[in-house]
Amino acid sequence: MTLPSLPHGHSRSLSAGEALFRTGDLCIGLVLVRRGALELRRVSVEGRTAILHRAGPGESFAEAALFAETHHCDGIAALASEVTIHPAAALHRAATADPALAWALAAHLAARLVEERARAQRLALPRAEDRLLDLLGALPAAPDGTRRIGRSWKAVAAELGLTHEAVYRALARLEGAGRLARPAPGVVRI
Repeated sequence: MTLPSLPHGHSRSLSAGEALFRTGDLCIGLVLVRRGALELRRVSVEGRTAILHRAGPGESFAEAALFAETHHCDGIAALASEVTIHPAAALHRAATADPALAWALAAHLAARLVEERARAQRLALPRAEDRLLDLLGALPAAPDGTRRIGRSWKAVAAELGLTHEAVYRALARLEGAGRLARPAPGVVRI
């Protein structure tokens, strides 16, 4: 879903691995990814990193920051990235003054909720192969039927709540069963 014209924000460039914010930092507002990719990450007590959300170009990020005081996880640039940050106070004022903007923001947040419910359903699938196929099937297909991953298999594993070894084993089983092919690095055909 495309967001409407938003009040002025400020741009920021991030290097791969750089933090936009850390757990406990004051919320910065709604972030729109212009280039690259950002991930919401949380590290478990066992030291395992979970990717709670990944946003690419044209997508919003850290939507909860519109309604919270502090961030509940880390916002990390997975790739060199450029973002626009729209402070929450400015968005609140603009939405109060323009009901159409308020409804457009509400519709955008509802669409993000639908995406997250689909992700939760994916994570509830018991088999690694099923989680992987569900994620890959949600990627846009090129005319030749291939789909670009756009991230490392290790990042895919973290998104799926799996170890990267489990993802590699699932890939091997799916390829062996003829359900998936990898014609090039970072490219799959289901």
